Amino acid sequence: MSNQLTTEEMRRRTLAFLNYRAEEMPKAMPDPSADLTLIDCDGPAGMLVLGYVTKPWMSNIWGVVHGGVTATLVDTCMGITCGVQCGVITPTVSMTVNYARPVPLDARIEVRTRTVCCGSTSGQIYAEVYLADRPEQLLATASGAYCTKKNNLFGGKAPWEE
Repeated sequence: MSNQLTTEEMRRRTLAFLNYRAEEMPKAMPDPSADLTLIDCDGPAGMLVLGYVTKPWMSNIWGVVHGGVTATLVDTCMGITCGVQCGVITPTVSMTVNYARPVPLDARIEVRTRTVCCGSTSGQIYAEVYLADRPEQLLATASGAYCTKKNNLFGGKAPWEE
């Protein structure tokens, strides 16, 4: 490690950072997936495009969308893609997110998901995040594995079956 800190310095910096966050960041974090809109879909290809407008509360200390919020959005979009195809709620087994560029605040973004494969026990989904008006410029990519077993831990009817 190039810049090793003492425990006390690490503690001091962490507390200063947390204090800054507590004062500067919104007090509540709503569900970022509540405002997703369907832009496009292709059933045979197992593809969805979901739109979202990023919000100020999603900000990290640098004034762009926090990576964890981006991860939540792609996880939700990939889970929806897999679940819609399998007819069950599909909990995440694993997920990898790659951040290519910062996701801006107050921006219209789109998440394009594509099914790699969807079987009786698991589904593999891929996602791309980009600005709605610049689909050629990727902001993030992700891949995820989702449990598709009919009697998985979250069993029961899928939301669209009620």
